[in-house]
Amino acid sequence: RGALAEFLAMTLFVFFGCGAAAGNAHFEDNDWDPASVMVISLQFGLAITVLAFATAHTSGGHINAAVTFGLTLVGKCHPARAAVYVVAQLAGSITGAAILQGATSGGLDRSGNLGANGLAPNVSLGNAFAFECMATFFLIYIVLETAVNPHSVTTNGESSILGNKQNLAPFSIGFAVFVAHVACIPVTGCSINPTRSFGPAVISGQWEDHWLWWVGPLAGSLGAIHL
Repeated sequence: RGALAEFLAMTLFVFFGCGAAAGNAHFEDNDWDPASVMVISLQFGLAITVLAFATAHTSGGHINAAVTFGLTLVGKCHPARAAVYVVAQLAGSITGAAILQGATSGGLDRSGNLGANGLAPNVSLGNAFAFECMATFFLIYIVLETAVNPHSVTTNGESSILGNKQNLAPFSIGFAVFVAHVACIPVTGCSINPTRSFGPAVISGQWEDHWLWWVGPLAGSLGAIHL
């Protein structure tokens, strides 16, 4: 049930999140239009908020391999469960991207690559790594302190990663995703989620620097758990 929830959530997250990028991406002289950045960032933030609420009681609402990685390292997710979740997330990401490709056929994809991640002009690998690492660090820190910490004002006093004890945490996590996207979209398109990046890369064939969308977020997640 948890794997199915992660699969479905990732399918919807990629379709609607990357769908916002496909429908609203706008550039001026190779630079992102600020209004476009805000719309796409808000879409990703709202999508993770509602999907976390929808799946927290079943899977814990990970919907992100970096989150699964961090929760596994702090002992809140069994390694076997984590492996199954990541496979489900990858399958969901591919499914969501494939549906999006069909839905945007005929020139409706303004991003040109289903919202796949890529470096903006004049952005180095070091620049991109720093943004992805810091943004994911921020997200995982928020997850740990609002969804896991039993003393947080967003829980009812007893933490459970399966979600039946959480109540307000998805709001803060969604806001964190929004904040990260505002900062990172103009630089990397904003991954902070390896499995979100995987599906659009598979379907669009956009593999350039793909390793970065794994190494950066996982490094940020690793850093956050040591606070």
